[in-house]
Amino acid sequence: MGSSRLPGKVLMDVHGKPLLSTLIQRIIPSEEIDRIVVATTDTTEDNAIEDLCKSQDIPCYRGSDWDVLDRFHAAATILMGRPDTIIRICSDNPLLSYLVTDEVIRNYLSSGKEYFSNSNQEPDFLEDGFDVEVFSFSALEQAWKEARLLSEREHVCPYIKRHFLSGWMRTDERYNHKLSVDTIEDLEAVREIFRRLDPDKTGRIFGIQEVTDLLIKHPEIRQINAVSEINAGFRKTLNEDRIVK
Repeated sequence: MGSSRLPGKVLMDVHGKPLLSTLIQRIIPSEEIDRIVVATTDTTEDNAIEDLCKSQDIPCYRGSDWDVLDRFHAAATILMGRPDTIIRICSDNPLLSYLVTDEVIRNYLSSGKEYFSNSNQEPDFLEDGFDVEVFSFSALEQAWKEARLLSEREHVCPYIKRHFLSGWMRTDERYNHKLSVDTIEDLEAVREIFRRLDPDKTGRIFGIQEVTDLLIKHPEIRQINAVSEINAGFRKTLNEDRIVK
């Protein structure tokens, strides 16, 4: 809820529901995900997220505001019993669907690698708005013990990518868009995509291919958030990076 660019964004309306609820409902059909846990902060403003989770019977762990790596490790340890595999999904990606998560997870499981993703590796692998990161609990635990830089603590996976065998894929070779919700323009673009692909009318959860088809056919949608920058928050952290632990 404490986003600096769009405060309260994860509970803003997307297709008639809070953004976070929309995201969760789109990944619940997954055949590969056993359990969903929301990992939020222990600040007062995120009481609203815990309340939402309680209303939907979704486990919620609350931890450090800035040390997200510690929050992830604690959630996996305390609420999930140290599972073999962790899937990291950011709550500002309401377009993400189980179709993408399952494809990335299956490639991780067959790769023999400790980390696998369809994004967050510029310039070749960057399916922004559909980001899925999969990694082993052992890699997460080592990162939690050894990561020292602010960028490694605040963004969870940089240490893992630097120190473990990693792999990437694209789930749609045509995709080249910025659709994570960081600004009001991003939110309006995502709302327009949901309006055009209305899952209530089709009766199915659309995936990245349908979104790509829509944006090719209607490039004016891309203009709604044309000024928005991918991974601006991570770059800001890198510019201010320092040893914190």
